[in-house]
Amino acid sequence: MRPPFIITLFSTIVFCACVRQVGTQRAIVVQYAEPRTGMTLLTDSLSIPEEDAGYTLILPEKGAPKAVVVLFNSGRDTTDASDEMRLYVEAVKKQVAVIYLTSGNRFEFLFDEASYLQLDGYLHKAISEHGLPADRMLFTGMSLAGTRAVKMGIWCMQGKSAHNIRPKAVAACDAPLDFVRFWKAQDRSKRLQYNQVGANEAAWVTAVLERHFSGTPNDQPEAYQQFSPFSHDLDKGGNVQALQNIAFRAYTEPDVQWWMENRGNDYYSMNAIDAAGAVNELRLAGNKNAALMLSTNKGYRPDGSRHPHSWSIVDNGALVDWLLGLE
Repeated sequence: MRPPFIITLFSTIVFCACVRQVGTQRAIVVQYAEPRTGMTLLTDSLSIPEEDAGYTLILPEKGAPKAVVVLFNSGRDTTDASDEMRLYVEAVKKQVAVIYLTSGNRFEFLFDEASYLQLDGYLHKAISEHGLPADRMLFTGMSLAGTRAVKMGIWCMQGKSAHNIRPKAVAACDAPLDFVRFWKAQDRSKRLQYNQVGANEAAWVTAVLERHFSGTPNDQPEAYQQFSPFSHDLDKGGNVQALQNIAFRAYTEPDVQWWMENRGNDYYSMNAIDAAGAVNELRLAGNKNAALMLSTNKGYRPDGSRHPHSWSIVDNGALVDWLLGLE
């Protein structure tokens, strides 16, 4: 997707608003970008290019948006047929804006305060410049982006936002939340070498975590627990308790047969464990708007291949309706 023109201001590029066809609707697409030319280190032998930091905002063409969906997925060209999620298609129909936020690191873990503040600043910029309803925002994302959505929600609800941003709701799609469990699952996959795709991912995930925390959870258990949005080993689930007063959904498709046959994994390696644990702790704390959203045989990639770890397990229209219906 190429905007019609570009304005360069010092080291910042602002992609000006343009009107585009989004599904059956027309929408205003605004892009704000800060160029990034660096590399993100994953393993000693693998680095990937950064993407431009900033946001892509998709607004209903006419009228003020009733709510905002904030996605923490990497990638900012979001209105073409290759986009797996396409949540904005249903959102725009219902007069809801969608914004994609990125720090420039495609595999952002939100290890440090600077990354939170960076995303916080981009979101504030979009809210203030485009009149977005800050009192009705949903933070969401898929996989590690879902982890970012939950972590960002916790950070905001702990009162750390420089602009007093607080989401109305958080929804995570099959996201790892307990990083002690997640490291153990990835370490097993790396050692097992049952599936090369899974083993390769496990190699860089464990490398990034071990480098940042100066060891494994066996060496630094408290560091991993305190970083985790949810921790099964901590009282009341740890950090997730910051979300006890807002709506929360965890989507997952626990197809253990698929994971056993295709990845050599079982329940211990599935993010579904974290989803259930986080929702359970919030419900035990009195959060009646915390829900575990289970699906069966809905997980498919855009090419039609079966994979339960896919955004397709989320009903986009129902998710937007849920946000709009929150009191």
